[in-house]
Amino acid sequence: MTNGGTSPSDAAVLARGRRLLALAGDARGRDSAEEARTLALRAAADLERGVRLTGDAGTPSAVRCRALLDLAEARAVAAADSGATGVLEALHEAVEDVRDVSPDLRVLALRRLAEAHGARYRYTADPAELDAADRVFAQAQGLVQRDDPVRAELLAGRGEVLLARADSGGGLEVAAEAVRELRAALALTAGGELQLAERQLLFGRALHRHHTAGGAATDLHEAEWILARAARGARADRTAALAWLERGEVLLTLAGATGAPEWLDLAAESYHHGVRSALRAGEPLLAAQAHHQRGAVLERTAGPVRALTSYRAAWELWQRAGAAQGPQARSTFERMTALGATT
Repeated sequence: MTNGGTSPSDAAVLARGRRLLALAGDARGRDSAEEARTLALRAAADLERGVRLTGDAGTPSAVRCRALLDLAEARAVAAADSGATGVLEALHEAVEDVRDVSPDLRVLALRRLAEAHGARYRYTADPAELDAADRVFAQAQGLVQRDDPVRAELLAGRGEVLLARADSGGGLEVAAEAVRELRAALALTAGGELQLAERQLLFGRALHRHHTAGGAATDLHEAEWILARAARGARADRTAALAWLERGEVLLTLAGATGAPEWLDLAAESYHHGVRSALRAGEPLLAAQAHHQRGAVLERTAGPVRALTSYRAAWELWQRAGAAQGPQARSTFERMTALGATT
């Protein structure tokens, strides 16, 4: 026996599957989707065989769990869906295999399972998937120490799930819990970490949802501040664009709550930054949304001529993205037509 309890033949099958999985990952990095799918299917076949062999041979459960985690990844790449049924099946089995053996490996398996339930929700919109993801993240959190570096990942992951629950009508209590989890995740995230801006964006969204659900006015001010930091500090242009757009919404809410016109000017500026970040990211849909929102603000602050320019830019981007029939694109066209008739 080798490799911690696997036979030479078991180890060879698993090694080949993992090599194919690595090649599939490389193909995905090169945007070669069909090549990635073909390699992932071959990897999954080897890993499925390896999992069967390790089960038959009485291999230590930690070894089998790692094989199942790799199988889940291969199935996710092959299906282009990290919440596919086969992915969830492999992850559930992995969690059970290390129930009483390796806490660290069990946390990893639980985190992957929770993320898969979250991915499945984005595809099915079934609230039960969010409930499952929340429950599994909570299980994983119960297994880590407060100073464990993985704790921030679990807090952020659960916070994102709670935010999705708040967006789907979860109410003030769920939004408050999302704020608590994401605030704790940020407290454990160092200034130079890659995930900082993404977690700041999630936290800002959670504060905004908390206010919408009945929270305090201070939520908006804190959200505006943290979203500005996320937008300016993001390494990824798409994250920056999303933060600028979310900040624009917060500023509009502040304008409505206070009646102060300066919030509208800041909102128009935020949407302008959102357009630029979205275009740099190659995200025409995001850029179109930002242009439309900017046009709506400019109608109130700068008049129809400037608003029309922004609406026209949004309409061009909706068309370029093949989304001209969508509801927001139609709204853009209606405003563009109405203003065009008066200018």
